[in-house]
Amino acid sequence: MTAATSRRELRELARLRGVQLSYTGHDGKAVRASADTLAGVLGALGHPVPDAAAISTELAAAREEQETRVLDPVVVSDQAGRLSSPLRLPRGVAASRCRLTVQLEAGGTTSLGSSELPPGYHQLVVEGPGVSAEALLLVPPPRLPRQRGLAVMAPLYALRGRDDWGVGSYADLADFAELAASWGADLVGSLPLFATSTRTPIDPSPYLPTTRMFWNELYVDLAAAARLAGCEASGDPLRASHPDPDTIRTSSEVDYEAVVRAKRQALGACAESIDAMGGRRRDDFERFVASHPELSRYADFRAANERTESGWRSWPAAPGRLPEGSVDPAAARYYRFAQYAAATQLTDVAERGAAQLYLDLPVGVHGDGFDAWSRSDLFAGAEVGAPPDAFFAGGQAWGFPPLHPERLRLDRYSYFIDAVRQVLRYARAIRIDHILGLQRLYWIPSGADAGSGAYVRYHDDELRAIVAIEAHRAGAMVVGEDLGIVPPGIRAAMDRDGFLHTFVYQFAASPADPFPQPRRPSAASVGSHDLPRFATFWQELDVEQRRAIGASDPPSALRSCLASLARGPSAYVVVDVADLEGEVVPDNRPGTGPEAGNWRRRLPRSIAELAADDDLRDLMSGLAAARTAPSTNGVSR
Repeated sequence: MTAATSRRELRELARLRGVQLSYTGHDGKAVRASADTLAGVLGALGHPVPDAAAISTELAAAREEQETRVLDPVVVSDQAGRLSSPLRLPRGVAASRCRLTVQLEAGGTTSLGSSELPPGYHQLVVEGPGVSAEALLLVPPPRLPRQRGLAVMAPLYALRGRDDWGVGSYADLADFAELAASWGADLVGSLPLFATSTRTPIDPSPYLPTTRMFWNELYVDLAAAARLAGCEASGDPLRASHPDPDTIRTSSEVDYEAVVRAKRQALGACAESIDAMGGRRRDDFERFVASHPELSRYADFRAANERTESGWRSWPAAPGRLPEGSVDPAAARYYRFAQYAAATQLTDVAERGAAQLYLDLPVGVHGDGFDAWSRSDLFAGAEVGAPPDAFFAGGQAWGFPPLHPERLRLDRYSYFIDAVRQVLRYARAIRIDHILGLQRLYWIPSGADAGSGAYVRYHDDELRAIVAIEAHRAGAMVVGEDLGIVPPGIRAAMDRDGFLHTFVYQFAASPADPFPQPRRPSAASVGSHDLPRFATFWQELDVEQRRAIGASDPPSALRSCLASLARGPSAYVVVDVADLEGEVVPDNRPGTGPEAGNWRRRLPRSIAELAADDDLRDLMSGLAAARTAPSTNGVSR
């Protein structure tokens, strides 16, 4: 076989396995994936090609799979029965001799196309002469409804509450939701609330959680947890567990190491108390554990991780199993109770009748975390990132492994469904982080640099259908983070599904257009967690840009920008409290890690102090009133 033939076969194999051969770079030029990159990504997908013979063998297998597969493992249908992928019948078998039956999720069967299919997860069965196949049939709802409203957001760690432990709590989130509602907002937003690793050194990034199945125990309110467990302590439990509690409470940044130690001690005592008692409290706790089958496994994993210096990847046990004797029963009990307390408190937030929750679904999870360990079959041995651009000349490696697109399908997307469902268990608006990732992700092969990656395709129609089904069932709104270079087809699909787009004022404003408005139905804000605060943005503007906005200082300029967005066509306007407080330190500095102090900054004032600020109340009430009035820029819905 010639080298040219081998390269051609490699590229055909990559295409058949969902690897993009090229992409358009930030300069508009095509970037072709090298042979080494294609081989590396194919290996991560489970198709190693160390030589020309292996390439030929793998290509023959891929071709045969394409030719013999009657039905994809997952198919999307509209309500009229039109399918997203074709039925491939063997040669000589006429379609008229085959029967397509839909086994409905709620029970019963129907013929495809004979009646309107309800939204949900059904089973498509194909039967005919020598033909037998079945698939998960996804039927999304008609376009999700949109509405016009106001959201207020703050990272939960940033909130200062009544019984402050140096970090915000779920009880503080409930109070914050009530404050937002009193201002006229109907949504209260936060960054992802999933559990993150507490191994030292702590990386608190909410976008690198250890799991998308369980909540961050750091945010459990201790007073409420103590009442739940019947172990109310006298005095100041924080003072009993830390030598300088006032410093923790008043610090401008979260001291995660200190807070984890203090909360771990106090929550551990609650866990011991509820485990030792009988009666209703113990029964409720045991029912919760029994109703969450993965919880005990999660608790064992976290407990074992506390005992092992370098995490599960260095353990001699295989992924999905724990080293013998590694689980401390008391630690596992703590993690079970912490999830019980977190779920109870989040239920209180959702049911108080105040502003509803607006939460993020992060695009990935930590490679050393619970999900990658417990569902290692669904993850590939590569790293997700981004190709080189004007800001990161060497590309970016984001530190988490990609999900395997075909294994996800063969698993009928159970993991992804559970992740979306977990957010919508309490939230009535969900933001899909990096929505481009539903269509493709940039894979960096193991051992390669960030500039030597390639895009791998996912079945975005299937993933979007799942999000739409779950949002429809929860009565929730969906926002897609579609900033930057996004193929037009994704945005068109978002419009068809009823997803909102993301509009950021800082990206769109110019001297010629100081008050830009989104052209598509969007959730609009002046910035994001990856951008400088508005005060910093204002200070960096030149005189001409400031003059165009027509304000002499950051507070006035911010009010003008927010008022313009509130009067405009956006479906939602999202107001970050830190901007209202004049903060200059950002939540995150892209391209840096925990050493830069990311994800630590707390608000300067408490929730009670914010509530007592009449000027702030007047500002927010004015924005809410503008939201209820007809748009002055033409409503885009």
